[in-house]
Amino acid sequence: MSFDQGQFNFDSKTSADGYRKWREELDAEKLTFETRWGIILSRRVCISLHNHQKPLIGILEWVRKPAKPTHNGQPLLRLKGAEFTPADIESLIQLEND
Repeated sequence: MSFDQGQFNFDSKTSADGYRKWREELDAEKLTFETRWGIILSRRVCISLHNHQKPLIGILEWVRKPAKPTHNGQPLLRLKGAEFTPADIESLIQLEND
């Protein structure tokens, strides 16, 4: 599931209602995913990784179709070209928007 696209709800009475409901459902699914894995998507973060000398700063991405599956079914994440799972994260801090 992409948290940028999702599925539009065509059962709503108006297009504005459909869009609002679609956006609410998508945001709820994204929050559930973030809560489950202890991560923050779509916002600027600073992440320290095990076995990585310097913290990485940027917007964390979820790699939806990794070349090879991760162990234990954890999602594969990417930041600044580094790919890792939530288990590799030592600390994660959300930074204020510039």
